[in-house]
Amino acid sequence: MNPFEESVRAANSGGIPLVAWIVIVLSIVSIALILIILAKNPKNMSVPSGKWLLLIVFFILSPTVYLLNFSVAIEDSKKVDFCNSCHVMHGYVNDLKNPDSEYLASAHYQSRWIANDQCFTCHSDYGLFGNMKAKMTGIRHVWAYYTGYETPIKLYTTYNNKICLRCHAPTLAFQEEDMHIEYAEDIL
Repeated sequence: MNPFEESVRAANSGGIPLVAWIVIVLSIVSIALILIILAKNPKNMSVPSGKWLLLIVFFILSPTVYLLNFSVAIEDSKKVDFCNSCHVMHGYVNDLKNPDSEYLASAHYQSRWIANDQCFTCHSDYGLFGNMKAKMTGIRHVWAYYTGYETPIKLYTTYNNKICLRCHAPTLAFQEEDMHIEYAEDIL
């Protein structure tokens, strides 16, 4: 491993993020308070202190833990390692990381043209609902993973070239490429 790879690996392995620690601590506090509620005499739940404890646990802490955990999961699902967590995707992610690969996705990854979250960046659309649509498609993928899928894996629809063209079309390097000129009608 060269020094640059070590530097990138160190920067990306910052441990557990602060939000995840907050989720862990709030989960422990919620569980402890639930145990206290269960251990108390049910008659004590009718007194104001018991009602406040119930209110705090079930209507404040639990939703807070859920929302924070959901936000951590949403962010983690953007990472290449998340995509690689399904065995069906190992071949694609291995190819992405293969310096000898000739595929376009690998060229983007190897050249770091997309700094982070490469799979998610290319497979999500722009606009107000682009990320949400990508997440819903991801849920569909997880569902297919657990309920069965056909091989080889196929895209649900044709790939929307406009996602790529948002960044590439205005650049001279893209416009002057012979292949892009030849196929301009098909890709624009």
